[in-house]
Amino acid sequence: MRRYLINTRKTLGYTQEQVAKEIGISQRAYSMIELNQINPSWEVAQRLEKFFGIPAGELLAVEPEQSASQENRRWT
Repeated sequence: MRRYLINTRKTLGYTQEQVAKEIGISQRAYSMIELNQINPSWEVAQRLEKFFGIPAGELLAVEPEQSASQENRRWT
């Protein structure tokens, strides 16, 4: 997941639909970007950067997901 993108959007009080409309893509496409199911085109990444005022590289960074078993092993 792209937690920084999600957190930034929520902190600023925007819905996925609002951001998607402002940057000219569908809400479904925006959701898939947040979930790291698709990567945005360079053009869309630039629009996100301009909209949020944060470098696209930061917004689109992906946090590695840990499986439950990995998490459990870490704490035992």
